[in-house]
Amino acid sequence: MHNLSQDTDEIHVEPLPFQQIPNWVFESDVSATAIKLYLVLRKNGDNKRGTSYWSRKKLAEQMGSSIATVDRAKTELIAIGAICYIKRKNETGDWTSNLYHMHTASTHLCNYLASKTRVGSPKNDATGSPKNDAQTNNHIELRTKELTTRTYGVEITQLSNLLADLIEANGIKRPDVTDKWHQEIERLNRLDGYSYEQIEQTIRWVQQDSFWRSNVLSPAKLRKQFGALQLKMKSSGSGLSGWANVINKLSNQSKELGQ
Repeated sequence: MHNLSQDTDEIHVEPLPFQQIPNWVFESDVSATAIKLYLVLRKNGDNKRGTSYWSRKKLAEQMGSSIATVDRAKTELIAIGAICYIKRKNETGDWTSNLYHMHTASTHLCNYLASKTRVGSPKNDATGSPKNDAQTNNHIELRTKELTTRTYGVEITQLSNLLADLIEANGIKRPDVTDKWHQEIERLNRLDGYSYEQIEQTIRWVQQDSFWRSNVLSPAKLRKQFGALQLKMKSSGSGLSGWANVINKLSNQSKELGQ
């Protein structure tokens, strides 16, 4: 075994995706569950802004715990100033996932989001009551300028990029993958009820089909035609598994021989 005995020796570490946690959070009095929640929020968020839109249900799934456990861990992190959050409403006025902000500095007053423990948030007001202080004013500005930009899960971004890559592979200039692209893929899953696997299969089929590949060049068009595309795939057998296709072919051959 090689011993690192000189200052000139180097340690080579394979670069891998990872999340960081500030020492002051790690060394605080919070539970291991709270520390895990901090890391999960960073993993599934926008690290440039330090924000995350993940729902309590998805956070619980990532942590392998209950929603109640997530809520308790969240309370711990808020108490030490490691995170703050605001409640959000969707376009129809219904409550949706919170917007979290992860703090890295231990001694600061967050001017990005207001902690629920600092600024009141009435049930009928997602951003809190307007007050003449920098903290609340910053929240109002964030509400109007930045809440239109969401953070999406890895499945959604991968599917958006898959469609763009396959479009480029078919000889068309690669389109820009925008927030609108992610939004349409997310709605296909959340609102229309299609699994990520179904969406991936359909994207691959569409970009192999001589007609549809030139007509479906965005997730918006994909979503609009998704029902028709599913029917077309099933009629051609493309939506079935490999074994199912084999069984269908053998069955059809048997019927032909019987005739």
